[in-house]
Amino acid sequence: MDLYDMRNELNNGKTIYDLPLKVTYYARVSTDKDEQAHSLQNQITYYSDFIKRNTNWKYVEGYIDEGVSGTSVSRRDSFLKMIDDAKLRKV
Repeated sequence: MDLYDMRNELNNGKTIYDLPLKVTYYARVSTDKDEQAHSLQNQITYYSDFIKRNTNWKYVEGYIDEGVSGTSVSRRDSFLKMIDDAKLRKV
């Protein structure tokens, strides 16, 4: 489904939850500390479950960066991979 079709569907009263989309998530923590590992696992579990519950969506494995600063995307390899995959319509 391209952006034009999505916009038309939404304008006709559908919600994003009604659309047949390939959906993923991005999870990140900024340090390698143990307490943030729990936070990362919580993000992964929450978003994976959320996406999988919607029967209209196709779940695509998430993109995860651990111990990477939020000040620049240049070192966020998984984030950049997600953007590239989106351009290729994988998500």
